[in-house]
Amino acid sequence: MNRSGRTRAARRLWRVVLAVATVVAVVVLVRRLEAADLGERLRSADPAWLWAAAACALVPLFGNVASMTALSPVRLPVVQTTLVWLATSFVNLVTPSSTGGVALTVRYLQQRGLPLAVAATTIGIVQSTSFVVTALLIVGCLVVAGRDPENAVSLPWPVLGVAAGIVVVVAVVVRRWPPARRFVTAKVVEPVRAEWPPLRRALTHPGRIGVAFLGHLAVPLGFAATLACCARAVGGEPPVALLVLVVVGSSAVTAAVPVPGGIGASEAALAAGLVATGVPAEAALSAALLHRALTFWLRVPPAWLALLWLRRRRAV
Repeated sequence: MNRSGRTRAARRLWRVVLAVATVVAVVVLVRRLEAADLGERLRSADPAWLWAAAACALVPLFGNVASMTALSPVRLPVVQTTLVWLATSFVNLVTPSSTGGVALTVRYLQQRGLPLAVAATTIGIVQSTSFVVTALLIVGCLVVAGRDPENAVSLPWPVLGVAAGIVVVVAVVVRRWPPARRFVTAKVVEPVRAEWPPLRRALTHPGRIGVAFLGHLAVPLGFAATLACCARAVGGEPPVALLVLVVVGSSAVTAAVPVPGGIGASEAALAAGLVATGVPAEAALSAALLHRALTFWLRVPPAWLALLWLRRRRAV
């Protein structure tokens, strides 16, 4: 089969996958909303706090767009990049641990002219800097929460130790095993070195670094603000500093559990975190369901349309 034939076959396969994913997404969405009985919960919730939660739910989306456009070595159109990040909500619904969203953003950068290794490196830089900013924010929240003996928390040192050990093992294997070293050099080092000047400009420009920092900061703070508004809408008043820890912990649980979209795991982690902060169990569950509806489930239909539009424009 020639190259054009393979391309046509890949497009047909993509259409089939997209059709199946659409059916699965619609079925899961309908069942999830029915199980949550969101209509009743919305009728009994405080409308002012619900509107505030809906507004806060948009902050993480724009934060991701800001950080990605700031750190990209190529110019990214803001509207199209926003649609890409919106489309990840649909893709993540049918892929575990947000792998689909990562693949979609890498593909988007490829379509903007970056080689695969550079596109993957750019997303790696975005995620790495996001991790650093989130870690600093967590430390700040721990300091604030630690002043209250009733809300004192501690870092999960065993988990952090295991993660650091894995990084060290991978680094030693790459350095000491020639085949692994050659593979990393050929597939990562050389392509990144070839595109290093624009990457360097993105990473050393003060304005871009500032925008990326604010964008990274907006993601956990936006999710925490959304959760706070959802909790207040149903009668809960959790400590604000701990909500950042709750949403970050929920994201970690969702990433660790190999379930598409983190279905069930995210809601359970959010509800458990709210209960741990002192919110009654019933209010915590309602707030968690509202939070997931605003930040994930209600995005699925527009995310599906955004993905179709991007595919039609060959943007991804």
